[in-house]
Formats: sequence, C-alpha cells, structure tokens
Amino acid sequence: MEENITIYISESNKGEEQIIINKQYKFNFSHSRKDNSRVYKCTEYKKNNKCKSFIILNNEKEILKYESLHNHPGNEYSVSLSVMKHKIKDEIKKHSNPFDIKRKRLYNEISKEMGFIYPCPEYISVKTLILKSINKKLPSNVTTFNEIPNESEYYKTERNEDFMIFKNSDLVIFQSPFQAKLFKKYNNDIFVDGTFYIAPKFSQQVFITRTYVKELNSISKAVKKIFPNINIKYCIWHYKNLLEIKKNELCRNEVNDDEKIFNYYKGISNLPFINPEYIMDIFSLIKTKSIEKNSCQFLKFLEYFYETYLIGYDMKSWNYYNNIEHITNNASESLNNSLNKLFPMKPNFYELINKLKEQEHLSYYDY
Repeated sequence: MEENITIYISESNKGEEQIIINKQYKFNFSHSRKDNSRVYKCTEYKKNNKCKSFIILNNEKEILKYESLHNHPGNEYSVSLSVMKHKIKDEIKKHSNPFDIKRKRLYNEISKEMGFIYPCPEYISVKTLILKSINKKLPSNVTTFNEIPNESEYYKTERNEDFMIFKNSDLVIFQSPFQAKLFKKYNNDIFVDGTFYIAPKFSQQVFITRTYVKELNSISKAVKKIFPNINIKYCIWHYKNLLEIKKNELCRNEVNDDEKIFNYYKGISNLPFINPEYIMDIFSLIKTKSIEKNSCQFLKFLEYFYETYLIGYDMKSWNYYNNIEHITNNASESLNNSLNKLFPMKPNFYELINKLKEQEHLSYYDY
C-alpha cells in the first residue's frame, strides 16, 4: 500500500458517498463486506479505462486496503469540481432559510477556501448545481390560491413574530406587530399601491400598504369588508390616466379636433377638485352641450364616466375638494418599483414573502 495517502470524503452526483485519494482519484461506493467495512471502486471502473483500483475503509474511515492499479492519469480538476460541489451542497444544507443564500458569494467563499489546495472550477460550472441544491430546500411552490397554507415557518419575521394576519378565499394580508403599531399610531393617511409584476403567477396583484390608491372598485369593496371604517381615496394620476385611455379609445378625434369638446373633456378630468355639490350639475351641463353639438363619440365617453365614477364609485373616494394633501401615490409606487427590481421574473409565493419580510426588517431598524 502506498505511503502518505491523503483521503477526503466527498459526494457523487447521485448524492452517494465518494472517496478522494491524493487529490487525484475518485472512488464511488461499491458494496459492504461482512465485517461492515466498505469497498469503493475507482470512478473509471465502468468507463473505457476499466480501472481495477479500489479502496477498503472501516467505519472510522481508516484505510484497510488500497489497490492502486490505476491505468489512467489522475485528474485534479475533476476532483476539485467534485469537492466544490460537495462543499456547496453541505453549506446549503446548513442554511435554515434557502432564500438568504447568495449564490455567487457562496461560490466565492468556497473557492477561496479551496484555492490553497485545488485548482478552482469556474462559477458557471457549478451554477446549475447551486440552483438545484437551493431548490431542493425550498418548500413546494404554491400554484393556486387555495394551496396557500394557514400556517408556515415562513410566516415568521426575523424577530419570530407572526407575519400573516388574515387569509380568506381571495385575499392574504401580511403585517408584523411592528407595522400594526405604526398603522395604529399614524392612521390619518393610509395609502396603497398595487403591482402586477411581483405577484405570483396564480394571483392578480400585490398591494403594498404605505400610501393609498385604488382604481379597481372590486378591490376597494374587498378592502371595505375587512376595514369597514377606512377612508379610501383614489390616486389623481391614475384617475386622469384612466380617463385618457378611455378618451383615446372612444372619442380621441372629437376631443382633438373640437376646442369646445376638448374643454369639456378637461372639465371632466378636473372634477376631483370641484365641490361635490356641483359635480352633477356640471356633468349635466357638459352632456347637454355635447348633445347640442351632436358629439356622438364624446357622449359615449360621458356615458362611461357616468356609469363608472358617478354610479359605480363613491364620489368621495375620488374627490379631493378641500383635501389635497395627498392626491397621488408616488411614495407607494417608488417602493413597488424597488420591489420589482428585486425579481428578474415573477417570484414564487415563498420567495415573495421572504422579500417582504426583509423590507419589514429594514423598516424596523430604520424606525
């Protein structure tokens, strides 16, 4: 048997124990003997080389026998790749929260450690392995709203406090005790903005409660059911933007070509700043004048406005007369934009929750 044999315990691609000898040769487990010692054969045994080298270890991983019959040169790079993969898997297993694993940082730390002994593989050669290893630690992804669990270890903040406070068939609310304290203390103006981008595929939107805006009446009704005393105010920018979209769809030519119709349209778009006592009278006057001008396209727009904002919505929710302190949701949209940049694509349910908890934790210490 050779002198000065160095041995390292690693892992094969199938997750089975692998023995590395002298930083050159890899041996996979073959079988156990009656005395419980274990036989490992060179990884080239089933390849073209048909290498007959083997090693026998006892339970303490001490070498009982080593037949060095290699008919092929050692491969230090292949060995280093196996060692790195094993170290990566081992480090990932130690993490309690797989979402906190920084893949490139993990690689850099291990490569630095290995650089003194092995030639270090490039990041691209182990990137897929890192992703697979992390995914194995993740909980099963939620694909429908009904699959969202009522309880989960991921519903705990960094301070081990409950994060999910409400769940029904179509709405889930996450709020920490710290955030609830802020809402209780600073509740004069509560605004919300929704984003489609970071919503998991099975859901519609994620609403971040920071400042409040709503252009979807169905969501407003849902919020009202949960917070019956809340005062909902819609964002002026969204109000005007939605009117602009509808104008372009229904009556763009009439508005652009007729100065009076253009002024009527501007009048409608500025109704949020008019005393609500006069809004119906102003609307009726504009409609009468439009009928006299036979502005059929603009009349369709007025019909849309009437059904949507005068009938479908509570006028108080989009009127800011004597209350113009908050008329847009820029602060909330800026937060949503920053969240959007955190995800290269739509996140899964638990990935989103983890990022929301990170933001909560940062706010806690900023406060």
